Amino acid sequence: MGDGDPGDLRDRLVQYRANRRLPSAQAGARISAYVYGNIIAFASVVALKPADLGHGHALALVAGVTVSTFVAHVFADLVGSNADDDETMTGSALRHELRDSMPVVTSALVPCVLMGVGWAGWLNPRTVIAASAFYLMVRMALVGFVIERLRHRRPSPRTLVAGLALAVAAAAIGLLKTVLSH
Repeated sequence: MGDGDPGDLRDRLVQYRANRRLPSAQAGARISAYVYGNIIAFASVVALKPADLGHGHALALVAGVTVSTFVAHVFADLVGSNADDDETMTGSALRHELRDSMPVVTSALVPCVLMGVGWAGWLNPRTVIAASAFYLMVRMALVGFVIERLRHRRPSPRTLVAGLALAVAAAAIGLLKTVLSH
């Protein structure tokens, strides 16, 4: 089955298989962006105060931090990969960098939706902030499962324990960033 084949998409979604043609360096880049995006989104969420939701500041902050981090991540990877090669940057290489950096953006999608819901007044601001932080920690705890998927291995109980430890470390890093930058 080739790229774009409905069977290939079904395997990746229903059977949770990664694309076997994905080079390990590219898989590593995606995992790096996933972890980085979650930490940055977590740091921006835990810095919020309930009043920030009422006037849209929370949504603007989380979305702005995410977009600027995505752009910075793509830029840094392009510079770094260009330093490695003697070739000029191609459109294909740019598309790969954009795709590999997308986990930075996907990390903040649910928190941004929650911030919008909070701004609309449909949920208590404290609940929105807590739910966003919890969501990001769950994503971090599941990173081991994502790695096992990209390695084409079955997860084990050890995968979950390692993911929980990773979530604690990521939370500590996010809190450190929040404390040092606010």
